Amino acid sequence: MGSPMKSIDIVTLRHELHQIPEVGLHLPITQRYLLAVLDSEGIDYLTGESMTSVTIVIRGGAADRRATVPTVLVRSDMDALPVAEETNLPWASTNGAMHACGHDAHMAIVLAATVATHRARATLQGDAIFFFQPGEEGHGGAQLALAEGLLDVAGTRPIAALGLHVLSNLLDAGQLAGRPGPILSGSTLVDVNVSGRGGHGSTPHLTASPLAAAAAMVGAVGAVSAHSVSMFEPATVGFGALRSGEARNVVPDHAVLQGVIRTFDTDTDSHLRQCLERTVNGIAMAHDVEATVTYAQDTVPTESDPREFALLRGIARGRGIQLTELPQPIAISEDFSWILRAVPGVFVLIGAGRSDSPESNHSPRATFSDDVLAPSADLVIAWVQDRLAAGAQKP
Repeated sequence: MGSPMKSIDIVTLRHELHQIPEVGLHLPITQRYLLAVLDSEGIDYLTGESMTSVTIVIRGGAADRRATVPTVLVRSDMDALPVAEETNLPWASTNGAMHACGHDAHMAIVLAATVATHRARATLQGDAIFFFQPGEEGHGGAQLALAEGLLDVAGTRPIAALGLHVLSNLLDAGQLAGRPGPILSGSTLVDVNVSGRGGHGSTPHLTASPLAAAAAMVGAVGAVSAHSVSMFEPATVGFGALRSGEARNVVPDHAVLQGVIRTFDTDTDSHLRQCLERTVNGIAMAHDVEATVTYAQDTVPTESDPREFALLRGIARGRGIQLTELPQPIAISEDFSWILRAVPGVFVLIGAGRSDSPESNHSPRATFSDDVLAPSADLVIAWVQDRLAAGAQKP
């Protein structure tokens, strides 16, 4: 089968989006770029209220409007990371932010699929929602979208949802992969605030050091959590930030720890929260300091519906596209998980690593191959067409 993407310069889309990265929920430059492409194709859209999202509803010309029309949803994230790029690519960003997680590739894939689906809408046996979402990187974009009514924008709720993510390592180049059930971990953001009694470094016996306590908490939490969960239940607890003090000879008054709990099961997450709090409070008592622990549920585990995964795999096979089944999930997190809690769907991982760059996602040196763009867009287009056809055939 020839690629439907031949008339779309998907590589140019990705390179131009890569040069205008923006962080968070408000991405006006990125939004303007997407809207310009949609306007050039005569595609109608809606924009978000609490964030600069873009939502397109494509009405199928072959849908039976006398019955309930099936609807499917495809989502792309839009935001970048506050990372200064070090790739030296000709299209590298220069504004201090970077699409180090490949969201530029996601936008190019889904935007090209949107255009191709719009052009072929006369043959579509249902309606398709294409959703471009800011704020995936820890800003709650998916939850805001659900609160704004994403699932009701077409008039009928989606019967299935599709999300995707490129990886610069972990998968072979060009590999499309997924699995039924959990595929990515949930993530709980952890903040530990430690208050002590500061003073001069020459008289530590007159102080109660929150910095020393926080440093002890890092190691102890890791050790306790490792011994609190079965080796057959994958889970991690780690701290990535410790902030305290400004001078080498001063014991500070405060310290802050920030970390993440990652699990594939909500009961395990709850258990690790309890272990973490017990450990933190015990160390705080030993150091004569006060500690408070707060949590924010960033994501829940990303889970592909088994039936939807089987349908996608069959669709891919029918179009000559191989979709590999992963033997186990991966401990990265995605806020598309919130959408999959509301709609049965599937999440696909795309091996986009370049042989000359083993860097992982989020690295300032991460690079992603353009070779995966058109095949991935072809899969999205095929899924929209065939999943709507399957939905339309339901009694």
